[in-house]
Amino acid sequence: MRILVTGGTGYIGSHTVLSLQEAGHEVVVIDNLANSSEESLRRVAELTGKEAAFHPVDLLDEAAVDRIFSRHTVDAVIHFA
Repeated sequence: MRILVTGGTGYIGSHTVLSLQEAGHEVVVIDNLANSSEESLRRVAELTGKEAAFHPVDLLDEAAVDRIFSRHTVDAVIHFA
């Protein structure tokens, strides 16, 4: 499955990304980095050997979110933002 995780660079979000990747899922992350850092995804990639597709976007930017959904076919969304 391809799963979109909003707030995926935060503490809970990044641990969720790690678990999803370890379970074999593809992950797309949206986060505006207001309370986190992209470093968490680099560390997850080191642990799993997989990189999540990352989009530094604010969810209030509807046009940007629409572009992400047009680029990625998503099976599920986990919302932490």
